[in-house]
Amino acid sequence: MSAVALIACAALAGCGARTAIYADVSVAREQARIRELLRDLPGLPDGFSARPREGWSPPFRLGDTDCKTLLDAVAGRPPSAGELRTHAEATYYGDRVGELAGASVASYAAGANASFDALGDALDGCARMVRRNPAGGTTLALADQPSAVDELELGDGTAGTRLSGRLNGYPYDMHVVFVQSGQTLISIVHAAMGSADPARTEALARAVTARMTGEAE
Repeated sequence: MSAVALIACAALAGCGARTAIYADVSVAREQARIRELLRDLPGLPDGFSARPREGWSPPFRLGDTDCKTLLDAVAGRPPSAGELRTHAEATYYGDRVGELAGASVASYAAGANASFDALGDALDGCARMVRRNPAGGTTLALADQPSAVDELELGDGTAGTRLSGRLNGYPYDMHVVFVQSGQTLISIVHAAMGSADPARTEALARAVTARMTGEAE
């Protein structure tokens, strides 16, 4: 195991599917380490800036509670079905038109699987995302057919979907992916004008998961 992986395992108190949080790791130290790992993320797809910015925010208002739950998880408001300890976020800008990715990593003292299940329920219940003023030309809906994002298998469990439609009148595509590994919950969004490349979404999800679990890709 690499030195970086060992550091990550020590900070998050575990590796891979056995990732766990121990009481002798302070919340402040844990949050700082998660932020550090997100700032130095190997394996980003070509064209993504290696200098992330603060956490991601949805570029539209949400008209559905389930949909809001999904994007809240990426925006730094993870589900609290389990015993949430801390979380940290980052945003990465890509070189394609309107392309960016958001990552949120939440750690739990217990019950990360319950929060992951809550996101799965939200995925099932989210019918469409729409700004409160639909006349403004912003409407996104879940894809009718399974996409490559749905088929990812990472950590102890993976869930995801694709949303497509229009943002302020322009074609817009968004992928969301959620990964549970032990007591760590990772939330990813990848969006772009026109079409977001699912291969880049997969690479992002794998890079963040590998970084946070200490597992080499």
